Amino acid sequence: MTPGSGFTAPAALTDLAEIVHVTFSEDPSWLVAVQLRFKEGFLQVEVSPDDDTVEVSFDALHRPALRHWASESVSISMNERYENLLGSDSAWWWLLRNQHQYEDGFQIELGPASSTTTFQYLAIASRLYLRHVAEANQSTAEPRPSSITDDQVSPKSAERAPM
Repeated sequence: MTPGSGFTAPAALTDLAEIVHVTFSEDPSWLVAVQLRFKEGFLQVEVSPDDDTVEVSFDALHRPALRHWASESVSISMNERYENLLGSDSAWWWLLRNQHQYEDGFQIELGPASSTTTFQYLAIASRLYLRHVAEANQSTAEPRPSSITDDQVSPKSAERAPM
């Protein structure tokens, strides 16, 4: 990850075997951690309720202990929901830092390079929000035609120009 973050893991994680969502015991929709078990070990992302940052840890042998939510949480297996991702590898993951320099997000890419699934976990108000990151549809962008030079006006901009 980033220098100084205290997080170290193997350069690549292979053969995803389990996905566990850890939720606040009083509200099962309140995600406080996610735990991923790979062949190389356990990767965990936990939200800190003190400053709404993510704490990422890795342990080759055991599921990392929760630092903030251990007595107030329930673990829920997500293997059925994400069964199409089991067996996947991850060559890319990111610790995300916002404009205020808080590390409040984690992103992981799962699957073969030809067909990946990317999840993003954002820490907001003492909980994790899971987002599925999709590739932007580049066909909806309106590129500038290559036949027009900088000093020419495109037909579309001419239509909008005041008369």
